[in-house]
Amino acid sequence: MRLRIILADDHPVVRIGARAVIEASGVGDIVAEASGTDELLSALSTHTCDVLVTDFSMPGGQQADGFAMIELIRRRYPTLPILMLSMASNLGILRMVVGAGVLGLVDKSASMDELPTAIQTVHRGSPYVSRTLKQRVAELGTEGVSANGKKSPSPRESEVLRLLASGMTVTQIAEQLHRSVTTISRQKSDAMRKLGIKNDAELFEFLKTEGLSG
Repeated sequence: MRLRIILADDHPVVRIGARAVIEASGVGDIVAEASGTDELLSALSTHTCDVLVTDFSMPGGQQADGFAMIELIRRRYPTLPILMLSMASNLGILRMVVGAGVLGLVDKSASMDELPTAIQTVHRGSPYVSRTLKQRVAELGTEGVSANGKKSPSPRESEVLRLLASGMTVTQIAEQLHRSVTTISRQKSDAMRKLGIKNDAELFEFLKTEGLSG
């Protein structure tokens, strides 16, 4: 069975290369392409899709932030396998991506030859990590659990970090998400512990380094 695939990346060269590899392999057909988050959400609403292959962060719309986009797609399409084209090299950011619901990671700075295998793997419901990323995420495990037993930040914890990165305070986040300040503080602390971050200075440096804060 040829899979129906939506491909999203804001770089045309990446989309052209990915489409060529996917369609030449016979694994599936690109039913829609998107260069931004608004286009992606529109494509998902109008095309039946078996696998989404997407960049992490693209310009445009209210969901330009990578985590917000992933969390929105997970809510709207909870069973859709997501394969992320990643440039991330930091283990913490990869943990957060997996915790948000991404099933596969392919390093788009390396060869795209892995794409067909990765697409088939995530379509079966199994996790896939490309060769060049395996060493960086070796401790993740299939459920995002590291070798020392610590879990990845949960989607809610990742949401709190994303809002902190946008400049909001813990109190403002609690008001927006309709949670208590105590709950938000705990989720922030839990996420920091899972990422190995010791204090607020390290946290905001991490968010800045990973492009999550302006």
